[in-house]
Amino acid sequence: MDDDLAEMRALRQSSKFRRHQLQYGSRTEARKEREREEEVLRAKFEVEKEKKEQEAAARKAEIEKATQEVMAGLPSEFGAKKDEGSDNRKRNRGLLEGKVSESEMKAAMDNIKALRLPVTCEIVLAHGTKTVASIALDPKGGRLLTGGHDYSVKMWDFAGMTSTLQSFREIEPEEGHLVRQLRYNRKGGKFLCITGYRCAKVFDRDGHLEYKSNRGDMYIHDLQHTVGHVAALTDGHWNPKADNEILTSSEDGTMRIWDLSVERRSKEYTKLKPRSGGRRTPVTACAFSPNGNMIAAAGKLGSIQIWERKAGKTGPRAKKKVYDAHEPQTETSALVFGSDNRTLVSRGGDHTVKIWDIRKFKKPLKVFSGLSNLYPTSDVAFSPKGDLIIAGTSNPNKEGGQGDLVFFNRKKLKEVQRIRISNSSVLRVLWNARLNQILCGCSDGATRVLYDPELSQNGAMLCIKKKAKRKSAMDFSMFTNIHNPHALPLFAATRNPKRIRSKARADPLLSKKPLEPIKGEGNQGRIGTHNLTTHLMQCMAKNTIRNEDPREALLAFDKKTKADPMFFGNAYKYTQPKKIFADADEDEDEDTEAIKALKKKISSAPAGADPTSYRKEWM
Repeated sequence: MDDDLAEMRALRQSSKFRRHQLQYGSRTEARKEREREEEVLRAKFEVEKEKKEQEAAARKAEIEKATQEVMAGLPSEFGAKKDEGSDNRKRNRGLLEGKVSESEMKAAMDNIKALRLPVTCEIVLAHGTKTVASIALDPKGGRLLTGGHDYSVKMWDFAGMTSTLQSFREIEPEEGHLVRQLRYNRKGGKFLCITGYRCAKVFDRDGHLEYKSNRGDMYIHDLQHTVGHVAALTDGHWNPKADNEILTSSEDGTMRIWDLSVERRSKEYTKLKPRSGGRRTPVTACAFSPNGNMIAAAGKLGSIQIWERKAGKTGPRAKKKVYDAHEPQTETSALVFGSDNRTLVSRGGDHTVKIWDIRKFKKPLKVFSGLSNLYPTSDVAFSPKGDLIIAGTSNPNKEGGQGDLVFFNRKKLKEVQRIRISNSSVLRVLWNARLNQILCGCSDGATRVLYDPELSQNGAMLCIKKKAKRKSAMDFSMFTNIHNPHALPLFAATRNPKRIRSKARADPLLSKKPLEPIKGEGNQGRIGTHNLTTHLMQCMAKNTIRNEDPREALLAFDKKTKADPMFFGNAYKYTQPKKIFADADEDEDEDTEAIKALKKKISSAPAGADPTSYRKEWM
């Protein structure tokens, strides 16, 4: 008996174990499978991470090696390779792709170091595929604006960019018009945008429109009596001493000063006068002096004229003028005043850069020729200290040639350095004093920022140090289509037809309800009710005299006369003529009685009687 119980107990335990194994064994295997998959993924991630670290270390070593070779004046394969299209390269800016000797290379590097030019490094900001015609940098050097022939303005933030060098915003100031000039005000809170349209626009720091100048009436001959420009704008500047004043020039031959704090009408008007009276001379460039007391303008006929401003107003006539400053029928693309308010530099369309002394304005101090200029927006600028002048050159050949950045010494009046920038033309140039970096806008759609790690600070040096966020193998997300079957028309709830008809009846478009008449004056081509015709029709509708019986109307006054003879009868008591009424005719009365008797006889005649038998009685 005891043996049977023990055998049954052992059998029971074994069956219980089998049930437990069947129930929980599959879960254990699934958990082990998941652990094995996680280990495989973790191993792959570690291998990939180690591989990327090795590539980064190799790349860093290669960059350090190339940098040391370039700074030593030796050509390197890495530098030549990066010269083809790199966004961040280090090379000798005085060399022409290793086609000069080692001694010349070393002399060029020594000259660049002696002049302290920040040109050893470069980043390339890709604006687009078309020409960059304007660039602007705020006074603090944090934000950059680029605009060009693609009608757009891109905004760049050096502190917020990574090494990918992407802009954070893009706007189109005027649809279908290229951007010719961009300038920040002295505080950096607003920027002026000059396009090929007649109106100038002012945007805030984030690219929102704040002000738009008014456009003039092109049918007015005397432009002094219109409120704005009547032709395309060519240039624009902020008043260096007033944050709410801007200067604009136009192809209509005028310059206007606008006050942003008042109405959109121009505050001042100045006209560029030609040598002999005649048609208008388009203004191609204008400039404010640093102290705000002078305005300079260049005309398409080659003239440069300067006006004085006293007590915030511009004189009617130019104080200084030179009619043959540049060749006629060429566009003087830029005018820049020196910090001493006595030096003026002009960039001519005759492929020259001229330096002028305003005190002796008849002839230029120096003429630098052979500087190709094929664009009406080519620029010239001063260095932060004012001792150097920089200008870009154009590339006349699309297949060959080069665009250079040329440096001139203002005191010695000679060219001191020429640096090749790219195979395209160099239009805009800007040398920021706070960053000590040089910006160049080129015709290939790129803006090149030149700097030196030892001489420059911030700006381009901030963004090249920031790496883009690395994609991790664990940051995997599966993008699948989300299906919502109840959103299909098949599952849509049926609507009440009566409710649909009532809703359509209330909709004036679906019910095709005719337009209601306009009350008051008409507008948008529709005639209103406030006119003479409507007034007459309303008066005619109220006049019902044509529907009244004249006899009843006169009898109404008869009752009033009898009731109150004081005003009606007594007034004509002695002057009223005697009333004479005609007596009744006896024959007419007899005929009337005979006709009545005959009608009675005919009506009482038997059926079938001939009515013509009564004709004799009638006759």
